[in-house]
Amino acid sequence: MSGWSIISAHEAAPEPVPVSAERAALLGIAPAPTGRRMIASVIDALPAILFAAPLWFTVPPAIAGELWGILVSAICVLLLIVYAIIQLASHGRRGQTFGKQMMRLRTLRHDTLKPIGFGRALLRAILVAASNVVPVVGPAILLGSPLWDAEHRRRGWHDHAVRGWLIDLDAVDPTDPVAFESARGRARVRSVAAASAVPAAAAVPAAAAVPAAPERVAAEPPAAPPAPVVERIAPAPAAPAPAAPAAPAPAAPAPVAHVRFDTGDVVAIHGPALVGRGPVAGADEIVMHLLPIADDTRSISKTHFALVVDAHGLVLVDRGSTNGTGIERAGQLTPAAPGAPVRVVAGDRIRFGDRTADVLA
Repeated sequence: MSGWSIISAHEAAPEPVPVSAERAALLGIAPAPTGRRMIASVIDALPAILFAAPLWFTVPPAIAGELWGILVSAICVLLLIVYAIIQLASHGRRGQTFGKQMMRLRTLRHDTLKPIGFGRALLRAILVAASNVVPVVGPAILLGSPLWDAEHRRRGWHDHAVRGWLIDLDAVDPTDPVAFESARGRARVRSVAAASAVPAAAAVPAAAAVPAAPERVAAEPPAAPPAPVVERIAPAPAAPAPAAPAAPAPAAPAPVAHVRFDTGDVVAIHGPALVGRGPVAGADEIVMHLLPIADDTRSISKTHFALVVDAHGLVLVDRGSTNGTGIERAGQLTPAAPGAPVRVVAGDRIRFGDRTADVLA
């Protein structure tokens, strides 16, 4: 996505439409900051001013029939037309003008997260130009209208007219397949974390109803460390539960899983965790553990994969890593698709870059 050209924005897999404000927030899509939005408008205006400035001096001679005035005026007008067409074509097909490209902003349809098209880009430009009918005040009101957007997405009147939304690419770029798939992965992690954290009391009977927990405890009693034994014993109070239904809530521990990295460190995962060379949580992302892994060969990504623990065990989500993440089970390696949650169980080995981690419980 680097460089500036009149090309269509590459699209990620389509989102279910219409994309609600809640879904956009879950994906981490952020509106364009006011300061950068204004700077982008100034950058876009500068070439037009540069091309139009000579007309103040060449139009009078052109009207008087002087050849040089006619030629220079014609060149200025031609440059303005070409510049306008380039700007409109790029804005419509990829959501960016010169200024927006430099400020890392993009205009997309708010309901589909796709480019607005040439027609809507033209209508938007006409509305902005029409605001100059009332000099200074008109443009100030129109360009300031995003500040009082009822949807709190900073969409101005001209954006609403074309169903557009100017977004910040430093947050998420929905037209970048890799970045957007990673955003979807983070959204799934947030959803799983929220779902597993909401009704703790409801999660307890669900965990007790799953036979896998006691089965694993019975299969591994000799080798299992004390922590997993305590964990798996938690469902055992299900027998006296009928006599004291209120007891499970305070007695049942929160879900936890243990992972042993190839450094020998064993980490207890109590909530959403990020693993990588220098993991960083996204905006508004719920993260309980940041697990940096020293990697001199840089075979693992900065934020390589996420782990989420729920009542049924551990869920892994690759965060669009460069070298990928694989799950080795019974000698067979299965790659994890970026952004797609994968259930991992005790005995699995997670391979990421040149590093490994074993799921204990």
